Amino acid sequence: METDLLTRDPEQLPAVLKVREAAAYLRLPLSRCYELVQRGEIGSIRFGRSVRIPRQALIDLLTRTSGRGE
Repeated sequence: METDLLTRDPEQLPAVLKVREAAAYLRLPLSRCYELVQRGEIGSIRFGRSVRIPRQALIDLLTRTSGRGE
């Protein structure tokens, strides 16, 4: 599924993604993605020990950073 995610428009992503899927989409190391979640730079939802990233959190991140030239 991860390779399929790379070709998708953000609006067509699943409603929530695993951190591994979000990292693949953003083309970041998994550890870096967890770090961004921990720092609150990527919004997330916790279900016990499981972490999920809402699609809108990724869209918001991409919108914020694209305006800063990152």
